Amino acid sequence: MRILFVLLASSCGFAHAVNSAAEAKVQDLLDTYHVRAQVLYNINTRKAWAYSTNITDHNSKEAADAQLEVTKYQTEMYEEAQKYRGAELSPETSRLLRMAFQAQLEEEDAKALTQISSNMSSIYGRGTVCLGSQQGEQCENLEPGLTRVMGTSRNYTELSYVWESWRTRVSRKIRPFYMQYMSLINKHARLNNYTDAGDLMRKKYETDTFEQDMLALYEELDPLYRLVHAYVRKKLRQVYGDQVIPPRGPLPACVLGDMWGRFWTNLYPELVPYPEQPDIDVTQTMQGGGYNVTYMFKLGEEFFTSMGLKPLPATFWNLSMLERPEGRSVQCHATAWDFYDAKDFRIRMCSEVNFENLETIHHELGHIQYFMQYAHLPLTYRDGANDGFHEAIGELMSMSMSTPKHLAEIGLLQEAPESKELSINFLMRTALKSVTTLPFHLVNDLWRWRLFRGEYDTEEANEEFWKLKEQYLGVVAPVPRTKDDLDPVSIFHIATGYDMIRYFTRTVLQFQFFETLCRAANHQGPLHTCDFYGSKEAGDLLARMLSLGSSQPWQDVLQVMTGERRMTARALLDYFHPLKEWLEEDNARDGDGVGWGASWSQTPGASGAPRAATPLSLWAMLLLPLLWRP
Repeated sequence: MRILFVLLASSCGFAHAVNSAAEAKVQDLLDTYHVRAQVLYNINTRKAWAYSTNITDHNSKEAADAQLEVTKYQTEMYEEAQKYRGAELSPETSRLLRMAFQAQLEEEDAKALTQISSNMSSIYGRGTVCLGSQQGEQCENLEPGLTRVMGTSRNYTELSYVWESWRTRVSRKIRPFYMQYMSLINKHARLNNYTDAGDLMRKKYETDTFEQDMLALYEELDPLYRLVHAYVRKKLRQVYGDQVIPPRGPLPACVLGDMWGRFWTNLYPELVPYPEQPDIDVTQTMQGGGYNVTYMFKLGEEFFTSMGLKPLPATFWNLSMLERPEGRSVQCHATAWDFYDAKDFRIRMCSEVNFENLETIHHELGHIQYFMQYAHLPLTYRDGANDGFHEAIGELMSMSMSTPKHLAEIGLLQEAPESKELSINFLMRTALKSVTTLPFHLVNDLWRWRLFRGEYDTEEANEEFWKLKEQYLGVVAPVPRTKDDLDPVSIFHIATGYDMIRYFTRTVLQFQFFETLCRAANHQGPLHTCDFYGSKEAGDLLARMLSLGSSQPWQDVLQVMTGERRMTARALLDYFHPLKEWLEEDNARDGDGVGWGASWSQTPGASGAPRAATPLSLWAMLLLPLLWRP
């Protein structure tokens, strides 16, 4: 369908005349591109799906060939679009042209980059660690085996062994490929007039001061993180002792509840402030109540439809991979996929019956809802207003779903009167999957951006990573690291080239969105007690935002949703204010102070906030803006 724009220079305030002949030709070019590219994207996504759900050399080659076909077509269209460079076009058409077409690497480099990306993905997907004695040794994949160990074991020797072994068997092998990958994506970025690949990442946010803005945002959030960190340190010392967890020191990365210390939710049983209160991790209730994976997805779907949002299509249930299949290697990292035909949307996930997976299911279904809401738009606009928007939708649904009020409503928690103690438990668990991720996600991309722009010698890259981890997170490696290691690529997103600042912006945005939807649902009371389940008013507002995709700059889309034009920490800090007060009182009573090393302070609310100096893969991000969403 032809993309039409009404060119009303006077009413829209255009500062320049529009060349109507050039405008029409560019519109024709975009029409042609969107029709053909949609077909190629669909083929490419199907091949990528086949590979990720059955990792074989054959499927790897098929996926690589399909990727190269997309690259070839985009190269042709970019060269055609160059004819209109400098033409007087409407702002809308100029923006769409810029978003749709980028210069591509020459064929030899494109093939090399595709192969390198495939190699890294294969190493990651096939990675195992062997546990047990020599006689009864069992080799485990990341999902679910190693993930379960890192989440449930409290044996420090076992945790540090698995942590180190994963990095030896996976990220150390990826390291040489990643250095080649970095060189090629930097080359690609420079072809498109960016200084490096990190510059390209940041420019997606259409904000010239994006890096500084994110650092300023984190400075507001750092005091809350440090209070949570201090509480966790105190509690983990009771588990592991002072030799492992020093009273004023950083935390070893292997004891934080997953392979990377990204989400600390699995520590909740050791951290629960009021253990006599009803357990808000309802895993045992789910398992005892006959829950299965299909029912968990049905429950997630019903949350969305209760708000008047779209139900899942039949293809979702017929074609998704919702549990780990037997007899083949697969990538288990939970992801949502858009197949670009406006009807095929899937999730790939090795689900298990537990509360954490129920929350993840709501998150991934948020991506699917976004896909469905903007499926009517031209291909280039089928994306989130920015990547943080896409990630925020499912998280805010998980927040609402996991409130004690909602869990009681769906029978997963016994009806209990609202109390300060139950609220603090709930806020603590929520903080362990949101507040604690903020510096984690920020540091991963600060490190990449600095590496990409040449601030680090590649031989020292891993050492520089751990300096940032200690500075911002108060986390250190549990075993010595060497120049052969490259620990950042031990996580899926970096091994496959996806930026992680999206999750930092996600966490900020999800609370802004949450506050707005609660207001639309006419919620009364503290923000953390809100559950907008069943609110058609909240659903209508959310659908209005989602349906815009990336057709407008994210600041405009944010204004449609919240009335604000910038990301702000206000809603997040308001949400956690009761927990912040409780943590300050707890630390003053029997805590160790906050911070670590030189930043340690006896004062409960003190902040040693680090101050920075002011001044698919990324490949998949460039070629397939929304192949899938992690």
